[in-house]
Amino acid sequence: MRYYVRMNYPNWYRNISEPFRTEIAEQAIIVLDKALVAIIAVAYVVSIALLVVQGDPLRAARMVIVPAITFFLVSYLRIWWNAPRPYELYDIDPIIHKDTRGKSMPSRHIASAVIIACALAWVHLDWGAVAFAACVVVAFTRIVGGVHFPRDVAVAVAIALVCGIVGFVVIPG
Repeated sequence: MRYYVRMNYPNWYRNISEPFRTEIAEQAIIVLDKALVAIIAVAYVVSIALLVVQGDPLRAARMVIVPAITFFLVSYLRIWWNAPRPYELYDIDPIIHKDTRGKSMPSRHIASAVIIACALAWVHLDWGAVAFAACVVVAFTRIVGGVHFPRDVAVAVAIALVCGIVGFVVIPG
């Protein structure tokens, strides 16, 4: 199998998800997964709007362009790798139920959240710090939710951080 995971994934997943196998905890995982990404997105849109209102359209454009490039890169890599999701390979009961097949690596959910956190940090360091903390929680929800392997999340974080460093630090502007 091309994407063989070298551990006993079903047992590992059972162990990490077991503490969250109550109705309230499962709902919390699902809500955190969606709500934190929504909050990050709202902060992102507000930040872009503030830059425009403050007369800084070039920085606002950069805040749009760098995440857009990252999003398309990650989307392409997902299609190219077409890595199966944990629930496709193993007999697990994911907390977050999806019908998606393949396109597991890198996690576009995480890559998008991390590159937006980078953009926020570039403009408002405190907003970025909060967004990065939210990204950690979202990454955890994607793994414990059973929709991504840890490597899917790690690859997404790495790609987004590299894109963020290049787009917001290395390239002058």
